[in-house]
Amino acid sequence: GKADQAIVPALERSLLLQQRALKGRDYRLIGLAGARAAFTLGRLRIAAEALLWSILALLLVAPLLALVASSLVPAYGVPLSFDTMSLNAYGEVLFRQSMTLTALKNSLFLASAAAVGLLAVTIPAGYLLVTRRGRLASLLAILIEIPYALPGIVLAVAFILAFAAPLPLIGVSLYGTIWIILAAYFSSFLAVSLKPVMSAFLQMDPSLEEAARLAGAGFLRRMRDVLLPLLAPAAGASVILVFLIAANELTVSALLWSAGTQTLGVAIFNLDDSGSSDLASALSVLVVVMVIGLMAALEFLAKYLPEGVLPWRN
Repeated sequence: GKADQAIVPALERSLLLQQRALKGRDYRLIGLAGARAAFTLGRLRIAAEALLWSILALLLVAPLLALVASSLVPAYGVPLSFDTMSLNAYGEVLFRQSMTLTALKNSLFLASAAAVGLLAVTIPAGYLLVTRRGRLASLLAILIEIPYALPGIVLAVAFILAFAAPLPLIGVSLYGTIWIILAAYFSSFLAVSLKPVMSAFLQMDPSLEEAARLAGAGFLRRMRDVLLPLLAPAAGASVILVFLIAANELTVSALLWSAGTQTLGVAIFNLDDSGSSDLASALSVLVVVMVIGLMAALEFLAKYLPEGVLPWRN
């Protein structure tokens, strides 16, 4: 939509600015960063905190409260009161709408498969792009970023044209299946998964790998014992970012879904488009609760994970 059209040029300019700013420069760290920079605001502290809390309330709390209020009334525009408040929308979405469970299963599968599958691609790709500098590597990096910069509708149309016909040799068509959505997610979110991993590779001191190489360690041994432990925080952040974005994605799957392959984003859009704003709001609230629950579970498991894997704890 209009939001995508506004974001894409800004994203492209940001990526180009990042490449120009880091061109010819090299910043390396051994392991995780040390002490955090600390500074005091003095008398401005109270005013700054009040401003930040106001911004958070405006951007996060107010929209969520509006969703909850809309899910508790029978129709859009009905004022919320004890007489109009009801949980019927939640009961309808959870127990009487079969597409809700289907959409939830599809979104969890697509988001998990995209997050883990892309990590298996971006780790060797990030290593290659960092160690093999040159025009070919720069061209490959730009090609990886193009699908993410494109509007989702454009990417979806491209996948329809590419996979509408049966695949050569095997004679199977991906169109109308969940696999075409997964393929589109792989293309669209490859840059999202690559950025944290590549940044981590850029910060690693090359002497660590050189020492392992001199000790006779092969590539797989160096990757397992030297690189992957240092890469764990960035890899965790990559998986979480891709999962959260893919779980609520709409613009790509809006054109690629078919009966039985709808996602949560598509289900919410279809409910709202059909005039069931209360059901759309209820399902949206449940998605927010699901995301908060997943983050709380990760927070509970944080002590068993490598330090830095959870980006909000850094």
